[in-house]
Amino acid sequence: MKKIFYSFAILSLLFTSCNPMEDIYEEIDTKTNLDAIVGDVTRTLSDEDYKTLELSFGNFSSIDDAKSMLPAFITDTYPALGVTYKSDGSINEASSAAITYKLYSPINFEAYTLTDADYTDFGATSLNTSGDFNAFLGAQFPSEPNGSVVDLTYNTLAPQIEYTLTDDDFDLVGNGQYDNFDIRSGRAEEEIETRRAKIETILLNNFPDAAVGQQYLVSYAIYDGSAGVLQMLLQLNASSEYVLINGYTLTDADFASVGNGQYNNFDTREGKDEETVEARRAKIETILLNNFPSSVSGDQYFVTYAVYNGTNTTLNMLLEFDGSGYLLVEATVISKTTRFTYTGSWAAPITFSRAEYAVMGQSYPNFSNEDEALYKIGIYLETLYQFAAADDFVAVQYDLYSGSLNTENVNYVFDGSVWNAIPTVIDTILKFGHDGTNWVPDNTIKYTLTNADYALVGNDRYNNFDVRTGKDEEKIEARLVKINTILKANFPSSEEGQKFSVTYAVYDGTNSTRTTNVIKVGADYVLQ
Repeated sequence: MKKIFYSFAILSLLFTSCNPMEDIYEEIDTKTNLDAIVGDVTRTLSDEDYKTLELSFGNFSSIDDAKSMLPAFITDTYPALGVTYKSDGSINEASSAAITYKLYSPINFEAYTLTDADYTDFGATSLNTSGDFNAFLGAQFPSEPNGSVVDLTYNTLAPQIEYTLTDDDFDLVGNGQYDNFDIRSGRAEEEIETRRAKIETILLNNFPDAAVGQQYLVSYAIYDGSAGVLQMLLQLNASSEYVLINGYTLTDADFASVGNGQYNNFDTREGKDEETVEARRAKIETILLNNFPSSVSGDQYFVTYAVYNGTNTTLNMLLEFDGSGYLLVEATVISKTTRFTYTGSWAAPITFSRAEYAVMGQSYPNFSNEDEALYKIGIYLETLYQFAAADDFVAVQYDLYSGSLNTENVNYVFDGSVWNAIPTVIDTILKFGHDGTNWVPDNTIKYTLTNADYALVGNDRYNNFDVRTGKDEEKIEARLVKINTILKANFPSSEEGQKFSVTYAVYDGTNSTRTTNVIKVGADYVLQ
């Protein structure tokens, strides 16, 4: 009985004493348990998938939404996938997923107003030509995709618009009985301000889209005891008011002051002293400097003067004081907003006239159904671009009536046979990689070296890397140099941050494979 007790005690000691290998075995078991199945998933989301993701419209509204929602979806759908580890605990191989999904991708719209600093940087005070617009927009929006839209507000030079009041215009302001303004003493339009106010009403009615700064030289019928015509120069200001430009008519004393007192006019006949505009401008400048010594830079005068060109008549000239003299103003600076679209260069989108809408079967200069619009515009473009080549791109703007009139923009691309409207919901691919815990957006490209790759770096005898002790590729640094050479040759356009998981054959006494993960930093690939 005593011997049995001793034996039991010895057995207990054996089972409860410390096992020096226990920690090592636990560490190996832990690493083995962490290893998961490595796989590469390629999946296109189905209608059921969008329901699972609770996306009622069957698409993502942004790339950020896709990045935030898809990791959990991939985990739920492929729970066994993960990574394998190296002996040092770093990731050896990682699962990847390439998910094709529908993305709402409307046309990119921007609105931009030039600032004083923009004009200074551009070296001009206004934009006036297609070259100006392309130079500015190209610098301001250097990376816009085809079809992008910018509503640009800018200063531009606009010529004076000449306008003569019609019978309908006089009727609009209560002067339809005689279709003129009665400027006799004591009459309604004797004062110039009364006439200005009525002409303002007419211009606002007739030109609702006029730009701030636009000038109109208005001719109007008057009665002062006999029928006649007068003119008034008006300019639209930011308050939607037409203000009178300082009007001045040269007097006999003015003509005398510049040596033209004999006939009190300028002789504009061929070969005569005041034939050229510049000769007249110089004399009028002398008169204005004498008569308006308190003028400040920017003041304008609309000067009416008598001329003789074979008969007696009058002409007008608009001059602006620049601080020292008077310069001829042939165009004024106005503020304007124009829509530009990018199709390789910046230009206004294609629009349609009333006649063109009629050609497309519309009773009004608009469409009332979007699908019909996209279909018919595509057909009409074939008549506009009969020699289009595959991949030609155009930007179109049309009017759509649906309870109210709206402006719509759509881009078309030619496939070699027909013009196709580019949809606002597109298929796109987002790649993910497993980091050992979660699925994260990842651009990693998995690449296995080919025989040609080994030949490129002088390893084509056995088409592997020899990693035995003392051999050329024993060190990872040596292999990294050769991997750099291969990736730069095969992927010359890779951008900063591009990742590669490179699998290659090795010989370490037996033939096997290893994987090295690298990322491009600057011009080179470094270990992750």
